[in-house]
Amino acid sequence: MSDPSSSALDWESRYQEGRTGWERPAANPAFLAWRTSGALSPCRILVPGAGRSAEPEALAEAGFSVVVVDAAESAVAAQRTRLAAHAAEIVRADLLAWEPERPFDAIYDQTCLCALPPAVLPAYAERLHRWLRPGGTLFVLFMQTGRDDGPPFHCDLDAMRRLFPAPLWQWPDALPETVPHPFGFAEQPAALRRPDQGAKS
Repeated sequence: MSDPSSSALDWESRYQEGRTGWERPAANPAFLAWRTSGALSPCRILVPGAGRSAEPEALAEAGFSVVVVDAAESAVAAQRTRLAAHAAEIVRADLLAWEPERPFDAIYDQTCLCALPPAVLPAYAERLHRWLRPGGTLFVLFMQTGRDDGPPFHCDLDAMRRLFPAPLWQWPDALPETVPHPFGFAEQPAALRRPDQGAKS
């Protein structure tokens, strides 16, 4: 396989120029619903490609052990400021070259998957599976843009089911309703579980 990082976008330039159409000004309604229902409860959690999102701070305040990874200096600086009062780990790294010391109990992916070039998604999905412990859950938002360009890129649900297939991932019987995005898109929440006895990645 070719080096996946060679297909990465210039994230820092996008932050500097304000070309961050995947961002939200506040916590995602799906995130709040998962927290309220108890589906997302305190644990060791990874927030990949967190950008400048509010969720890492909310997780840390709720007692989660938070690890944030992002490639953009501006995003990392923003998270360090937000999380200065918390014992969170903030890493600047290319996610397609980074590896954690041990798997996570949960992963919250709000903006990372939809911001990545489609060509690197198989490599990214493989890493998500490896980073998550058996029995853990990936809380993911599949962006629905209805267009070919990006980021954010359209996450066709049939394509997402192929990207996260059984037996590696267990999908819920029914997906929640989509949530509107400030830029006129919609996001499809999905909580995908890595089965305890699933095939190895």
